Amino acid sequence: MRTFVAIAEEGGFSAAARRVFRTQSAVSQQMKRLEEALGQQLFEKVGRQRRLNEAGQNLLTYARQIVALNDQAVMTVNSSQQSGEVRIGAPHDIADSILPRFLSTFARSNPRVHVMLTVDRSPNLMPLLEDGRLDMTLTTRHSERFQGRLLRTSPTVWIAAASFELDRRQPVPLVLADEPSIFRRMALNALDQRGVPYIERYTCPSLSGIHVALNAGLGVTARTPEMLKPDLKVLGERDGLPPLPDVNFYIYRSNVTPSQAANALFEQICAG
Repeated sequence: MRTFVAIAEEGGFSAAARRVFRTQSAVSQQMKRLEEALGQQLFEKVGRQRRLNEAGQNLLTYARQIVALNDQAVMTVNSSQQSGEVRIGAPHDIADSILPRFLSTFARSNPRVHVMLTVDRSPNLMPLLEDGRLDMTLTTRHSERFQGRLLRTSPTVWIAAASFELDRRQPVPLVLADEPSIFRRMALNALDQRGVPYIERYTCPSLSGIHVALNAGLGVTARTPEMLKPDLKVLGERDGLPPLPDVNFYIYRSNVTPSQAANALFEQICAG
């Protein structure tokens, strides 16, 4: 079931094989046995790819629940012995939106484990992972140096204060993080490619500082919708702003041998 979920989420057998650390032929054999056990096909050919058919889509919801229940059971059984420390890093966006539900489940099943959370920008988190000062990190940076996977893809949108009015006769006032920042590059590249004039009004390394500047009506920024709060709104092409590319969020595990507790949390997050 874990392999089946991986195929659905990764979009193919080869990508799923890398995620579950098996060969592509082993993944194909697993799916053949699963189809034989169920007595029906779960995939259909689309070009050179095999995608879930209607039966496969129906199974997917239950497969995710089975995998999650399995992981929960294993963590619960091991919780009396599980102890130690887990060091995890996350950018502000993910720490606010994606991470809480994982930490909540993990804490209930592992009450003796001490979790140390470092919330910082992705460029600052990756060196900590490389040095072994983090067991794992969530990040917007793609890397081939660590074991990990793509967690999710989120749209990037233009965000401003709910009361902000963009004057299209003037350069777009920007509120941006300083370098290095993937959202800064996305914003500037999109405006440059469309020939939209802009002026950088406010620069800050922290998400909280950017939020302060937005609330003060200093301009617009580019972030994922996870940043949205009732005091903010989304602007778009109707306001003269160009579309922005999506951003990927990854999780990576340190190459330094992690603790059993760290491995448990990593696998839980990967399983979704």
